[in-house]
Amino acid sequence: MTETRDGARGASREIVVWWFRGRPSSSDGQARSLLKALESYCDLRVHAAPLVGVGRAWRSGLRGRYPVELPDPDILIGVGRESHWSMLAARWVRGGRIITFSKPFLPRWFFDLCIVPEHMGARSSSRVVATRSVLSTPSEPRSRDAGTGIIIIGGPAPQYRWSDDEIIAQITEIIARHPQHRWFLTTTMQTLAETERRMQALSATNVFCIPHYEADPNWMYSRIKDVEQVWVSEDSLALIYQSLTDGAATGILPVPRRKSRPNREIAALEGTAVFFPAWQAGAPMHAPQAPFNEAARCAAEIYKRWLQSAV
Repeated sequence: MTETRDGARGASREIVVWWFRGRPSSSDGQARSLLKALESYCDLRVHAAPLVGVGRAWRSGLRGRYPVELPDPDILIGVGRESHWSMLAARWVRGGRIITFSKPFLPRWFFDLCIVPEHMGARSSSRVVATRSVLSTPSEPRSRDAGTGIIIIGGPAPQYRWSDDEIIAQITEIIARHPQHRWFLTTTMQTLAETERRMQALSATNVFCIPHYEADPNWMYSRIKDVEQVWVSEDSLALIYQSLTDGAATGILPVPRRKSRPNREIAALEGTAVFFPAWQAGAPMHAPQAPFNEAARCAAEIYKRWLQSAV
């Protein structure tokens, strides 16, 4: 199967991408977002490349032949760890640069670039781009539903001293300040059963508590794109970044930390998101001036490193 994507700028030749996909994964969306961002630099020709097992990958490398009739790749993109051996064998035989969207189980120097979120412990280096969120394509500017909001609550984590009392007090104050708003409360996989029970107790004619497991997998992300304001507990960093990527007016609910040292990633969001204490003191909710676009940042880095001289 071959998929052609026409770039916005045009180029002297198309960049050939082999895309290795295993079982469906959330990283599929990251790969699509990266490819879409790369289109702003060059024309792409994307091919679905077959995965092979470890044994066949080794045999392919030794024989000097990868089992597919495709043009030699410039880029090999892998989604899921099961793609790693296939990409390594394909690069050995046919060339190209390997880009993966997960922490590899093999040494990082086996790969040309690993794109991994900071909240998974990644730190940028010559072979790693640490992103502030998973890659996604920013939403097109759109009107949001006035008088609506969503409050997303996480749960205990090693670096935090979780307090239901503090979280529920913050939720209650937000709802009380906007009694005419339509509020959605939701949870994540980390939310404690007791926290959820207390959130359910806040339900009212304008407050709807919908636990994550009762909703469609995409429901929360759709609400983030539609509502006027989004509040997220500090422990759920990826969702904070997702909200900012979608251009939402985003508020952060503080969670006490076990150590006094501040979270650098959270502290860096001052001015982009609104912190609950500042909101209490009168700071208005506001959308970020420029939504996060980590896919564009990664695409720019890849183009500068390997593709600029090739097109």
